[in-house]
Amino acid sequence: MAIMFTMIVCFTMSWKPIYPTQTPAPVTITAVYDFSTFPNVSGTFTTSGALTISGTSTMDVGPNINGTRAHCVVTLVTSDGTITIHQECVFATNPPQGRWEIVSGTGAYANLKGNGPLTMPLNTEAMTGVIY
Repeated sequence: MAIMFTMIVCFTMSWKPIYPTQTPAPVTITAVYDFSTFPNVSGTFTTSGALTISGTSTMDVGPNINGTRAHCVVTLVTSDGTITIHQECVFATNPPQGRWEIVSGTGAYANLKGNGPLTMPLNTEAMTGVIY
């Protein structure tokens, strides 16, 4: 009976995840750029929600396919580290829109992940979504 009880306890405990998962939390990232140096532009950013930081930003605009789609790399820079975001932008809508995803970070943001939709009114990148 004791052996059977021990086996039940062991099997029951093995069903729980070994590593806790992080809960996604809402975030808004707003970057404003000077497009006079297109396709490599610079500007500033602020965030709100689960992450409240600000700093400088660069965006390297990738190839624009048929004038309707581009892949961009955004780098957010703070005194605590950097966040690198990949964007897929669609210009066939008004305002242009797309998706973003955090692909890497340094310093305090080394393990940060996140993603969501974005809109691009005028010279602004408005990213909403979640971080975890």
